[in-house]
Order: sequence, then structure tokens, then C-alpha cells
Amino acid sequence: MVFLCATLLVISCSKDGSNGKDGTNGTNGKTALTKTTKEPAGANCKYGGTKFETGIDANNNGILDSDEVTTTQTKYVCDGAGAIYSSWIDVNVSDTLTKLNEEKNFYFKQLLPATALTADIVNKGIVLMYYKNINGVIYPVDRDPANTIRDTDSTGNDFVFGPGFVFKEKYLSFLVSGWNMMDKINGNGSAVRYVLIPGMVQGRSIADVKKMPYSKMAKLYNIED
Repeated sequence: MVFLCATLLVISCSKDGSNGKDGTNGTNGKTALTKTTKEPAGANCKYGGTKFETGIDANNNGILDSDEVTTTQTKYVCDGAGAIYSSWIDVNVSDTLTKLNEEKNFYFKQLLPATALTADIVNKGIVLMYYKNINGVIYPVDRDPANTIRDTDSTGNDFVFGPGFVFKEKYLSFLVSGWNMMDKINGNGSAVRYVLIPGMVQGRSIADVKKMPYSKMAKLYNIED
């Protein structure tokens, strides 16, 4: 009798407890959206152009409503007198974006709005990019990272980096080469601008335009800062 009771006691002590309640489901994430609209001639674009608005789809209706637009991130791609140009876009490169093969010589990348970059411009025209540093000095950006630019970070320390860019139809990226450059270049007040010149536009040869200082090129195509 004693042996049987001891056995029953062991069995009753090893019984599993009841399952706990399931936790509540987390909320779904929100989607970032971009909206493009035609910008009439006016203060934002002298000759008209395209406005790019971005924001979070707070009500999940798949549409970027006016009250969802992050106005500080609104950008313009303007039509010039024979050229198309972007507004000055704050530099905000990343080390997490997937790179094309042509971009792998660079550490950091920033995608720029490029719906105006048509196949005709890619094949017959000119794509130019410029970098404006913390002091407002404007440099042409070459496609070779060996051509470096000097700038100053937000704490006042100088740095040198290799810029570049890659483009194809509807695609344009600003690229940065240099160790630990992302923290130095992001948020220091620098910006980039691109200029698209269709192949049939009268003016100068591709070689002549690429050699021009920014001020002369901007005057030739009525590009406003």
C-alpha cells in the first residue's frame, strides 16, 4: 500500500500546467508613399516642372492624402530653357540599399527622383550632377570616385570623399566612397542637384557643357537656385 501511494504521488506532481493565454497581435506597419504632380510655372519652378511629395499612408487607403504629406521632404524637378533640373536635394546616403554592379565601388548610395530621365536623354542627351558643400561651394560630380571633394561635417571637422553617380532610364543614384563617410556627410547641410539636357537642345556640345563651371551652365540653361 505504501509503495502504490508513493507512485501515485509522483504521477500527480509531474502533471503539466494549463496553457497561458495567447498574446495580442501587434499593429500592422504603415506604408511610405510618393506622389508626383505637374507643377505649374511659378515660384517653385520658373518654367514649370514636376513636384514630388512623400509621406506615410496613415489611413492605409493606398493614396497619399494632403494631410499625410511630409512637406519638408517635398522636391521639385523643374523645366529650364532647354534643360530639366532638380531642386537641391539634401544628402542622405545609406549603406543598406541594394547596389547595381556599377555602384559596387562605392560605400554609400542615395536614390534620387528621376521620372524625367527618359531613354532619349540616356542615349542622346547629357546627365550632369553637382554637389554643394556646407559652405555653398558647388562642385561637379564625376562618375569616377578618384575625383574627390572636400567638405566639413557638422562638428567642424574636414573630410574628403569620392563622389559618383549612376543613371539609366528612370533611375539616378548619388554615390559616396570613403570609410565612415555616411555620418560625416549626412546632416551637414550639403546637397546635390542633377541637370538633364535632351540631345536635340541647341547650345553646346556634350564635351563643352561638361567642362563648364556650374555658374556658366546654369546661366546658359536658365537654371535658378
